[in-house]
Amino acid sequence: MNPRLINLLYKRNKCDIQVDVIGIPANVCTKCYYRIIPGKIAKYIDSIVDPIFETETKQQEKILPSPHVGIQFPAIERELYC
Repeated sequence: MNPRLINLLYKRNKCDIQVDVIGIPANVCTKCYYRIIPGKIAKYIDSIVDPIFETETKQQEKILPSPHVGIQFPAIERELYC
């Protein structure tokens, strides 16, 4: 496993919104590319992404089409977070 920055696209069932998260610190297998996001980082990202989906699903009237939301974390020293 090597520390890397990865990107993930979050989607939810019955919700048209998409959230693209860029620059997530993770450990990636050099052979199969399996990715492991450390627990604290995963929980932090969920705390940002979940309210976006909740807001969208609570809308009773569609005023505009569902957006594609982008979240980008600045470049960091990956080793500190993985």
